[in-house]
Formats: sequence, structure tokens, C-alpha cells
Amino acid sequence: MSDQRTVKVYDLGTTGYHEVHTLQQRLQLQRREGGGEDALLLTEHRPVITLGRGHQEPDLRVPADVVRNYGMEIIPTERGGDITYHGPGQLVAYGIIDLKGWACQVLDYVGGLEDAVCAVLADWGVRGERVPGARGVWIGGRKVASLGINVRRGVTMHGIAFNVDPDMSHFDLINPCGMKDVEMTSLSHEAGKHVPMDPVVDSFIFHFGRIFECRAEPVDLVGRASGQ
Repeated sequence: MSDQRTVKVYDLGTTGYHEVHTLQQRLQLQRREGGGEDALLLTEHRPVITLGRGHQEPDLRVPADVVRNYGMEIIPTERGGDITYHGPGQLVAYGIIDLKGWACQVLDYVGGLEDAVCAVLADWGVRGERVPGARGVWIGGRKVASLGINVRRGVTMHGIAFNVDPDMSHFDLINPCGMKDVEMTSLSHEAGKHVPMDPVVDSFIFHFGRIFECRAEPVDLVGRASGQ
């Protein structure tokens, strides 16, 4: 493992979507211009529905008024993919990574994110898999993680959303990823017990570092590396 290949890890806790989206845009711009550092932002969002760049009309199972009555915004984004839900109990991992500096191709990066989730599932005795032609992570035909990224001048933003133990009824508001018949699931459901978020975060950080052969360095919220 190269000492030069380090990713700063920020555990942001529970956040609003807009604030983290703005943070991603700022960090991606810094990285594209040769500044900043590679970063991994980990969060649970307050309930929100987001849209991929190629699908700006929301693919809903209910009238839009019903979504608004839940207090959820529907937000267009520049990521790939289609419609998805974010909420508490879902781990969202956003990578701000200079792929050129890592000598990593886009598809290898996407596959690595999926592999990291599969490895976390395995830590709880659950077998996840990647499905050809269908991005994300699946368990026996049920989808447990959705993925969509944006890459500009070789620098990524957005990432993967992993259902640990969210309110699964909120997925009934949408056709997740634009798939009318898809069944969503969670780690807790598949493991048959409640799985707390903190050990899942630790597991994801470990496997991210292992898969991408980098040193994952936690950073506190004032920007000071832990232990310094």
C-alpha cells in the first residue's frame, strides 16, 4: 500500500441533502483544480428523493402531493442512475476521488464500491452480488444498495447508498432506479436482526481501504486528522 494513496474519511452523521451536495461540489471543484485531498463522505440523509441526470421526471408510484405530504423534496442531481430514496438508516458514501491519481478507471471504481458493500454484507453473514447490466448490490434478486456517480475531469462525486435499516415503506413511493418490479431490501432484513449503523460504517471504511489499496484516515469535523 502506497503512503501517497490516502483518502480522508468524514463521518458527517445525519444531514440534509442540500448541504452535503454543496460540499461535494466544492470538494470536487478543488480536486479538479489540483487542490484539496481525496475524500470519502459518509452520512445518513434526512428523508429525500433524488433523480439521476438522465431521468429528471420522477418515476413515482403515488401522486407527487403524497410525497410532499411526507415532507420530502424531490431533487434533480448530476449523478448517473435514476430515482432513489435516501433516509435515516441508509449509509450513503460519497467519494471525491481523483481517479487519474489512483490510476483507476471509472468502471473499476464503480465495481469497487459495489465490492465494498458486498464485503460488508459478508461480515454479517449475508451474500451480496453484482448483477451484469444492473448497477448496485443485490441479494437473491432484491436490491440492497443503489449507485450513481458523477465524474468531471477524472474526479468523482456522488456514490453508493446502502440500506442498513431504513424505513423500507418509503421506497413504496417510487419505482426505485426506474424499475417498476424491483424489490428493495436491507441488511437488517436479510440478517434477521437490527444491525446498528456504527459497526457498518467501520466495516465499510475498512473494506474501502482494502479494495482500493489506500489508507483511510478518519478526520474530525473541524478538519483535523484523528490522533494528531
